[in-house]
Amino acid sequence: MVSGLAAQDVSFAFPGPVPALAGVSLELSPGELVVLIGPNGSGKSTLLRVLAGLLVPDWGAALLDGEPVAALSPRERARRLAVVPQGLAAWPDLTVRDFVSGGRYAHVSRWSGPQPADARAVDEALAAADAADVAGRRLGELSGGQRQRVLVARALAQQARYLLVDEPTAALDFEHQVRVVSLLASLVDGGRAVLVATHDVNLASQFADRVALLAAGRLVTCGTPAEVLTRAVLEPVYGPHLFVGAMPAPDGRPFVLPWMPLSR
Repeated sequence: MVSGLAAQDVSFAFPGPVPALAGVSLELSPGELVVLIGPNGSGKSTLLRVLAGLLVPDWGAALLDGEPVAALSPRERARRLAVVPQGLAAWPDLTVRDFVSGGRYAHVSRWSGPQPADARAVDEALAAADAADVAGRRLGELSGGQRQRVLVARALAQQARYLLVDEPTAALDFEHQVRVVSLLASLVDGGRAVLVATHDVNLASQFADRVALLAAGRLVTCGTPAEVLTRAVLEPVYGPHLFVGAMPAPDGRPFVLPWMPLSR
């Protein structure tokens, strides 16, 4: 059986003259963390939604272990593929524990209900996402950063082999940014596959096995952080206002900052 999650020559267009994705091919294998970067509107979130089976491509295919993602039943898809969105349009009036427990629905028998293993999975997910301290609170009482960690916990509770994550650090402080991305990297060490869409190229530099750069719905390049996070690659996409450097030896990883010389 073919193992991996793949976009094969995927094109997708919302109403309007410009396609959101145009001929994108990208593969994600168990045991690797791939980070999608690109400017606003480059197609990162759309690609995640196609790979998750939430959008059907106009051309090409999204495949999960060789099977079309869109052909899988919702329960089977949830057993194998988990999604962490940027947020929810409306948050249900639930406690954090009840919300995270919802991530177990694909594993819970319709006849016997939740088992001790499901409760353990929820407890472990809450602890791993640093959300155990808010387990008894209602979602409406949480800050944006706390809600983001709860979304991660719900996805972890699914115990899926593949994880798609959209802007996981957008509402988090520095400490929790590093904790969340470190957690995602640890999942990869355990044999899962993680695809993260983010604007934070510096976290990508620290944790990614590969970085995929999208621009205007097309895949510009995909390679190691050292290969992609260079001025020669980034400037044609992001423009000239970049400072690209490297951490001191022996680390040597690249970093990128927005930069413009002062005119005064």
